[in-house]
Amino acid sequence: MRGIGQHGLGRSLYEECVDAMAALSATGRAPSDSRLLAFFPHVSRNPYQRMLYARGFQDGFACFPVKAIDDVLGLPPEIKLVLHFHWLHKAFHDAADTKAAGRAATHFLNRIRRQKDAGHAVVWTVHNIMSHSAVFPDEETKLRAGVAELADVIHIMNPDTVDLCAPHYDLPSRKVITVPHPSYQGVYGDYICRAQARFDLGLQSDDQVFLLFGSLGPHKGTRQFLAVIDRLQEQLQGRARILIAGTPGKPSFMEEIMALVAGRADVQLFQAHVDDQGVQTFFRAADVVVCPYTRGLNSGVMATAAGFGRPVVVPRMMAGAGQGISGHIFPFDQMDMMSCHEACVAALGQSGGTEAQAQLETWAEEHAPRAISGRFFRSLRAKLADCGK
Repeated sequence: MRGIGQHGLGRSLYEECVDAMAALSATGRAPSDSRLLAFFPHVSRNPYQRMLYARGFQDGFACFPVKAIDDVLGLPPEIKLVLHFHWLHKAFHDAADTKAAGRAATHFLNRIRRQKDAGHAVVWTVHNIMSHSAVFPDEETKLRAGVAELADVIHIMNPDTVDLCAPHYDLPSRKVITVPHPSYQGVYGDYICRAQARFDLGLQSDDQVFLLFGSLGPHKGTRQFLAVIDRLQEQLQGRARILIAGTPGKPSFMEEIMALVAGRADVQLFQAHVDDQGVQTFFRAADVVVCPYTRGLNSGVMATAAGFGRPVVVPRMMAGAGQGISGHIFPFDQMDMMSCHEACVAALGQSGGTEAQAQLETWAEEHAPRAISGRFFRSLRAKLADCGK
């Protein structure tokens, strides 16, 4: 069986397109009502793309990754694609300095112009104002501004995205569709109870557990959070327990984290990728999920927390992404880690309430991947029609 990670092995983009058209035809869709959506870059470890495209065939879109966007210009003229771009910083993968990054940005934009001239539609999902670890911020800003200008459709998940990006680059409102981040309902295992999860992690039933989850990097605010946890312990009479779990970052960064947690019995650090069945252990054990990020627009961790019925602490700029569960999201000022700890204490006061948990789980069901995917394709089709694509 061919999974999404196997697309294109030994196959050309043209062959992918031919197979996609045949698969759409087999569903009974008329060619005039069918679309080929090719996305770039393909990220396999993060399930976001599979979730977003879950209802593709039901809504007349065959979705598949493009290994190299230059391949698009080699297609015969009768094949038209919807080109969906995600994380743009991949354009700088081979850039060694700012001059090379500037050339990479120009080259990337020129390729998109040529693709548009060939009749392909361009869609961009804005995941962040800037990439998490932007090495070339000026060049990346130029790239993002250029893609926003060229795109036919701009997909945002946080309703505040246009305003938050405005100081850096313009996102024309006429191009924007707003479809939120899906929850992870049905994606991650969820069958163990809180007691089992805490037993597995060596935690006591009355511990007050805060979870920092996801890949470890400077933008996640882990260092800043750990640097002042003694103050949090003072507020909670020493009963706080901190879980940090995720793929380790660069060695130099991890050395800083190890120095901060060394000798601390109140912090557990799990430096490894957590598989889909292991996620539940950490979220079921937690009282509060904390995203002490220094910047960001959206968070899969926030969506995951909601699915497990856990309140979440996020930077204020990210709070808008939690429409429908704002009462269970506790924002803080990202430049003030003390306000993060205050938000943690406030969130702890809500944790464990059956009504709050039920509301969060209802939100997760309403935002399940297939539901959000359907909203995405309906919005995309309508916006493409508006611009004559």
